[in-house]
Amino acid sequence: MVIALLIVTAVLVVVIGLLFVGSAVGKTNAMPAQTVVDVHDAINFCAEAVPISVSSVLSYDDVRRLLRLHLEWLQAYHWAPEGDSDGPIIFEEFDAIDYVMERADVTGLFVARGHAEAVIEAHSAYLQVMGAIHIEDPVDVENDLAELPLLDAPLLEAGPVDDELEA
Repeated sequence: MVIALLIVTAVLVVVIGLLFVGSAVGKTNAMPAQTVVDVHDAINFCAEAVPISVSSVLSYDDVRRLLRLHLEWLQAYHWAPEGDSDGPIIFEEFDAIDYVMERADVTGLFVARGHAEAVIEAHSAYLQVMGAIHIEDPVDVENDLAELPLLDAPLLEAGPVDDELEA
């Protein structure tokens, strides 16, 4: 009798464990692919992507701190809770600049707004290249090529107008 009770208990424990593991695996499979971003790669990418007028003024530590503030803004204001079906998160890039400038002032990082804009733009490009975020150009979204009118046929056949192109 005791052996049968131990076997039933063991089977019950295994079944409950498998149900919890299956539930966790199901949640993990439903999650989007995770992107791992290396901070050193991000700093190097941004340091090389910004104009020389910016990289000559900012140190790698300044760039690292700006990237940290930009990530802080993304996490604080653009985190989607699990199971959120509202669709993609949409934000204005200028909001990030205002937030980063305010937080930079609070944390004692004194950088020019133009320098912060260049670093945030480079960081957004890096995150987009890595697949961590997806930013669509508002012009492309508003003017879908499929909805634009077709050019008149005579314009297509007219050829170059500029004399330099004909030579």
